[in-house]
Amino acid sequence: MKKVLWLLLAALPYPAVASVEDPLARPCYMCTASEMYERAESFGVGKHYIYNGASWTNIQGFDVTEVNGQRVATHFVPEPWIRTQYNQMMRVYDQTRDEFVDPWGTVSLQPPGVPHVLLEGPQSNTVLWGHHVAGVNPRNLEAREIARRMITRAIRFDYLHADKEHGRVLRIESPWGGVTPLISRLNILHTYLGFIEFYFDHETRRWEYLESGDRYARMQETPEDFLHAGGAPRDFLYRKEYRELRPYFMDRAKWAGVEIIGELPGYVDMVFSCSRVQGKTQCRIVQR
Repeated sequence: MKKVLWLLLAALPYPAVASVEDPLARPCYMCTASEMYERAESFGVGKHYIYNGASWTNIQGFDVTEVNGQRVATHFVPEPWIRTQYNQMMRVYDQTRDEFVDPWGTVSLQPPGVPHVLLEGPQSNTVLWGHHVAGVNPRNLEAREIARRMITRAIRFDYLHADKEHGRVLRIESPWGGVTPLISRLNILHTYLGFIEFYFDHETRRWEYLESGDRYARMQETPEDFLHAGGAPRDFLYRKEYRELRPYFMDRAKWAGVEIIGELPGYVDMVFSCSRVQGKTQCRIVQR
C-alpha cells in the first residue's frame, strides 16, 4: 500500500526493534506458591515469569536450573518495570474479550482534508471517526496516523516506557493461549459515531489500526465487508434517529465499487440490504 509522504515524518514512540526480547509472563490461575514453582520448572531451564490470573499484582520470577538431572526453580522478585507494566495492564483487562482494553472517555480529532458531503448536523463532518479510518476510504492512512499520534503521545501509556534500559514491553500469555493484546479504544465525542481501536505491536513498537465502527456496524475495510463471510447477503440497519450516518455508508460503498439502488428515505428506519447479483455487490435501500 502506497505510503503518504508526510506519514514518514512521524517519530516512532518506541525503539523500532527491542535490543532484548520482550519477556513473557505465563498464567497460573489461583495457584499456590508451590504450584508456581512447579509451573516454572515445567518450562525448562531459563528465566520465567509466572502470574496469578486472579490477582492484579501477583507476578513472580523464577530462575530454573538443572541440578543432578532435576529442574530446580529459584524465586526472584521481578524487575520494577515488569511489575509496573503488569499492574497497569491488568487494570484494563476485559474478561469478556480476553484483551487489555484501555477505553478513552471521548475523543475529538479533526479528519484530514475537506468534507466531501454536507449533512444536517456538523458533527460527522468535523470529527474524525470510523468512516475516515475505514480501509475503503482513500485517505484512511492519513486519518489513522492522526489517531495514532494522539495515542502515542498520551500520558496514560507512559508505563510502556518503564524499561529505561532496553525499551522492552511485557507480553502476557492468555490462559487460552497466545499473547493477550493491548488495545486502545477511542470512543468518539458523539456516541453514534462509535469507536476506533488500535493495538500495540510488540515487533514494531507502534500502535497499529485494528478496527472501527459506528453505532450500528463495523466499518468496511474491504469491498467484501459489505457481505457476510462467503458472500452471503447482509443487512445494515440505520434507524431514523441517526439518519445522518446514511450518506457516509453510501460513500464507503462508492469507494468500494458497490452499487446503491434506491433513494434515501426521510425520518424512518431503513436498511441497506446488500447481496451479490451477477457477480457484483449491490446494496438496496429498504424502508422498515
